[in-house]
Amino acid sequence: MSSSSSSSSSPSPPPRRPGRPTIYSPLEKKRRRKSLERKRAQSRICIREQIGRWMSLRETLNVFSHAEVAKFLLDLYDNYENRDACKESKVKIQEADGNSTLNAEEDVPETSLTAGTERLLCEDLEDESTDSSGEECTIDNEYDLSKSFSSVKHLKNVSIAEDILGITDECDDGSQGDFIETFEETTRDMTLDDTQDISHEKIHIVYERCLLQLAKKIVIPKCMFCAGEVDISVQPVSSCVHLIWKCSAGHIAFEWSSQPLVKGQTHAGDLALSAAIILSGNNFGKISQMANFMKLTFVSASTFFRMQRHFIVPTIESFWCRMKQHILEELHGKEVVIMGDGRMDGPGHSAQYCVYSFMDLETKQILAIEIVDKRKTQLNSPFMEKEAFRRGLQKLLDEQLMVKEVVTDSHTQISALITKKFPCVIHSYDIWGGAKNLGNKLIEASRQKDCRRLLQWCSDIVNYFWFCCKEANSYEKFIGMWCGLVHHVVNEHQWASGNGIIEGRCKHGPQMDEREKEWLEKGSKPHTEMCRIILDKKFLRNIPYFLQFRSTFDLEQFQQHVHMYAPKRFEYTYPVYRARCFLAAIDYNMHLNRQTMHNQQNQLIYRRIYHRKSGRWTLVPKKENKHYVYTDDIMEEIFQRCLGM
Repeated sequence: MSSSSSSSSSPSPPPRRPGRPTIYSPLEKKRRRKSLERKRAQSRICIREQIGRWMSLRETLNVFSHAEVAKFLLDLYDNYENRDACKESKVKIQEADGNSTLNAEEDVPETSLTAGTERLLCEDLEDESTDSSGEECTIDNEYDLSKSFSSVKHLKNVSIAEDILGITDECDDGSQGDFIETFEETTRDMTLDDTQDISHEKIHIVYERCLLQLAKKIVIPKCMFCAGEVDISVQPVSSCVHLIWKCSAGHIAFEWSSQPLVKGQTHAGDLALSAAIILSGNNFGKISQMANFMKLTFVSASTFFRMQRHFIVPTIESFWCRMKQHILEELHGKEVVIMGDGRMDGPGHSAQYCVYSFMDLETKQILAIEIVDKRKTQLNSPFMEKEAFRRGLQKLLDEQLMVKEVVTDSHTQISALITKKFPCVIHSYDIWGGAKNLGNKLIEASRQKDCRRLLQWCSDIVNYFWFCCKEANSYEKFIGMWCGLVHHVVNEHQWASGNGIIEGRCKHGPQMDEREKEWLEKGSKPHTEMCRIILDKKFLRNIPYFLQFRSTFDLEQFQQHVHMYAPKRFEYTYPVYRARCFLAAIDYNMHLNRQTMHNQQNQLIYRRIYHRKSGRWTLVPKKENKHYVYTDDIMEEIFQRCLGM
C-alpha cells in the first residue's frame, strides 16, 4: 500500500546543497523572467500625458516615492465631499454680506504644473509605482486636480478658505502678495533668457541661523487644511537649501529654494559650482574637503562627475574649437613657422597621455593641441610623442594652413617622420636645447675624465656655439668657424688651413695679458676630450637643423602653464584631461598680450622669480592681472547646454 502510493506521487526534488547557487537552464530563466514581469505588470499604472503634472506634484510635496503622492491624492479625494459643506456656508456668508455668489472653484488660483520633467519615460514611473507595502498608485482620469488642489506652495492666496477655517492674516494682503511673487522667482525653472543673468549674478554664503531668522519674519501662522501650527524646516540638497513651512500633520503651507532650477531637476548653484572647479583648474576632492572643513553644504561627487561629463567637458571642447578656427582663419594664406613640443602626464614609461602643442612663432598663439593615449600606441610610451606630432601636423595641413617650417626639440623619430611624410616642410631644432646638450656633455667629460681645466671652458664653448649658429648661413661656413675653436683654446689664434696656404684667424680682438682661464695644452687630455665632443660626427650631422637659429622657449612656458589645469600628480580620464589642456590653451591665448605695469612715475614694476637650479633671484617686468572674461561666456554656454538637453 505504501509502496504503491509512493510510486504514484511525484518525486520530491533533491535536497539543495548549502553554499552552492542553483543553476537554471536558459529556458527556465526565460520562464521565470516572464513570470516576474507578469506580476509586476499587474501593479503598473500608466498615466500617459499626465506624467508632467504628476512629477511636478511630487516635487512640490517633496516626497521620494510615487506611492506617497498617490496616498496624498487619495486622502485629498476622500476629504473632497467634506468641502461641499464649506462651500454652502461660504455662499451664505457671501449672500449675508450682499455680495454675489462666487464659485469656490474659480476663486482658487490655478498654477500649471511644471512641464520640464515630461522627458521622464512612463516606464520609469511604472517601475516605481508600488512601494514596499504593495500600495498601488491609482488616478481617476475624470478627477481634475487643478480644481481641487491648485498649489500647495501658494495657500495664502486662498482668501475664501481662510474665512471658512477662521485663519487670520497677521500682515496685510499687499505685503503677503509681494512676498509670494518674490519667492516665486527663486523656485521657477530657468529659461534661455536667464542664462546670461545667472552667469553674472553674485552668490553669497549664508549661515543657517541667519537664514532662519529671516524666514521667521514671514508670517504663515496656520495650515490651510487642518488649521494646525506651521513650523519651518531646513532641508539641504547638495549646495542648495530648501525652507519648508509644514504643519504637524504633514501639510506643506509654503516652500522656498535658495537656487533656481534648471529643467526642474538641476540646481543652478550645483552646475555653476561644478563648472567653476574645472574652469579654475582645481580638483573636486580638494574643494570638497575645503567645504567639509567649513561645514558648507556641497555638491555630491556623483552629481559633479555627471555634470562634468554631460555639460562642462563638451562646452569647453566646443569653445576651444571655435577659438582655434578663428586663429586659423586669420593665418589663412600666410606662410607660418610653427613650434611643436610634447609633454607627458607622468615620468618615463608610466605616462598615460602625451600632449603635443603647436604654437605660431610670430604671434605666439596656440594653434593646435593633440592628446594621445598610450593605448593607441600599443602601450608603448616612447611612440606617443611621434604619433601626437603626426596627427597634429596633419590636421593643420588639412585645415589649409601653409606650414613653412616646424621647430621641435632634437627628436630623431620626428626628424625621420618629417623627411618621409612631410618633405616640403623645413625641420629645425631648438637652439637652446642643442646648446644645453653640448654643455652637459662637456661637463660630464670634465668630471669623469678628471679634466678640470676643461670645465672652465664649458661656458665659452657653448656661447661660441650660439654665435656660430647665428652668424653662419650655411653648413660650410659653420664648420669653418667651429673648427677654429680647436686652435683657440690652445692659444693659437692664427693657423694654416688644410692646403697649407690659406690662413685661418679667430674672430676676437687682441687677448689681454691677465686671464682667468688657463690655456689648454695641445694634445693634452682635456684638449683631446674637447675635440672628441665638438668634432663628433653625430653632432656635426645635426648642425643644419640649428642654422635657422630657432627657439621654443615660449612654447615651453605654455607647457609649464598646463600644470595649472592638468597637474601630473592627479589622474584624469581621457575626455577630462583633454578638456583641461584645452582650458590651458584658452587661458594662454586670451592673456597673451597683457601689458606691463608702471607706477605713477611711469617706471616699470618688477617682480622677483627664484630659480631652484641656480639658486638665484631674477627680476622680470610685472604684467597686468588676468581678468578671465571668457569664463562668463563658457558658464553661460554650459547653462544653455543643460537647458537644451
